[in-house]
Amino acid sequence: MNYSADSGNTVYVGNIDPRITKEQLYELFIQINPVLRIKYPKDKVLQAYQGYAFIEFYNQGDAQYAIKIMNNTVRLYDRLIKVRQVTNSTGTTNLPSNISKDMILPIAKLFIKNLADSIDSDQLVKIFNKFGKLIREPEIFYLSNGKLKCAYVYFEDFEKADLAIKSLNNQLVANNRITVDYAFKENGKGNAKYGDDVDRLLNKEALKHNMLK
Repeated sequence: MNYSADSGNTVYVGNIDPRITKEQLYELFIQINPVLRIKYPKDKVLQAYQGYAFIEFYNQGDAQYAIKIMNNTVRLYDRLIKVRQVTNSTGTTNLPSNISKDMILPIAKLFIKNLADSIDSDQLVKIFNKFGKLIREPEIFYLSNGKLKCAYVYFEDFEKADLAIKSLNNQLVANNRITVDYAFKENGKGNAKYGDDVDRLLNKEALKHNMLK
């Protein structure tokens, strides 16, 4: 059965020791705010918890408070749990049946600046998938009143994205010197970019459990 929820009210909890039960998770988070529901997947073969959960609160304020209080502050069996906001996305497909398209785990989002007019989405795919798998189609857009051509490129794996940055940043592509870096987070505080330690940890968990396939 698909799990659907208001993503603004829902947090992703990662790095959970598999010995932790659903009841224990409930007891932990109910101390912060009332919990509407918990999705805590098990491996179908081993019947062991897979190390992550989605916890839905009754409103977005409660979810944000849980992130503030619980992220990187609580240890369960010597594991520091990671609590993150669930984000919306319409561009990712083939998610496992127990997770809706609104619940996307961290992927490596790059910002590409100063593209040549001749570069289109297909060419971006050819350029960047040499370094690793792209999780969705690149998005092309314009800044500076239409004068500056830019794009977002989405890698499945941060290590592959790191390699693309190292190889392509400040290089000539179709006679334009492009800039390649991690994109700023849409809901990040200050100038937070994709690629921090928590992003990378959650990304590794997502890959481990085949959640980005």
